[in-house]
Amino acid sequence: MNKIGIIGLGRMGRGICRNLILQEYAVTVYDINKEQVQLFASDAAIAQDPGELLNRCDIIFLSLPSSVQVEETVLEFIAQGVEGKSIIDLSTSYPLSSRQLYDKVTAAGGRFADASLTGTPIHAEQGTLIVTFGGDRETFEATRGIIASFASRGVQYMGGPGAGNIAKLANNYLAIMYTALYAEIFPLAEKLGFDTQKLFETMGQSGVNCAMYQSNGSKIVNQTYDPSFSLDLALKDITYVKKLFEEYSMPSFILDGGLTLLRLGHLKGYGDKDLSEMARVVREYLGTEGKEGHDDNGVTG
Repeated sequence: MNKIGIIGLGRMGRGICRNLILQEYAVTVYDINKEQVQLFASDAAIAQDPGELLNRCDIIFLSLPSSVQVEETVLEFIAQGVEGKSIIDLSTSYPLSSRQLYDKVTAAGGRFADASLTGTPIHAEQGTLIVTFGGDRETFEATRGIIASFASRGVQYMGGPGAGNIAKLANNYLAIMYTALYAEIFPLAEKLGFDTQKLFETMGQSGVNCAMYQSNGSKIVNQTYDPSFSLDLALKDITYVKKLFEEYSMPSFILDGGLTLLRLGHLKGYGDKDLSEMARVVREYLGTEGKEGHDDNGVTG
């Protein structure tokens, strides 16, 4: 049986690791946060550093914050030797970086793929993620069954190197920009004196209704901001999409407004909060943050 390593035991990595262990794979783990590592001390082998994990394992999954950490880790692996190893990046990474890493790992005798995750930490715990896979077909076929242990809703082959990241960024771009729209319009409706709960329910019967509307729209209307996807992660993903536009000297007309709102949210200290807290930035500009909705004449929303 393949010996599997996981680097990164954060909100997604923990659930992925648990599902691999449940499938009785031989798992070795590493994370810079030793407390996260200790959660698996009785069920997995613990590596003291990434190099030890690479030596022990045939297939290495990376679940890291950004392309910066992915690049650092993979380049260290190449320097150590990756012949016969498969490195699968589960992070939402920059597609052009993933293409470069694919070329470098392949030239060094290993395999590399970008296999981005769609879903929440709850889906990771349940093993019901969706994975969009970019790389060569051979690596996809060799690892699909293992990935399916934590991605029961589908492991989709999207194309060559970087394609998994591109699919994930396109998905996240739409989800984030939908949320930015809700974050602008509902606080404005409050300021105008609308009953925004009634407005939300009425609009939910129209063509704008979707899962994103029901989840993030309701957070904004109710000002609950229950955490599921952080504002800083959204900012990272939108910044990657912006870079892709810039690669082709293409203006990003709609993206720029959402990017500005995310940057303001970060500067105001909401980075580790839920994406929906973009609405707090708008409410602060309107002077309604922390209050019931009022228009300038004091009409209650």
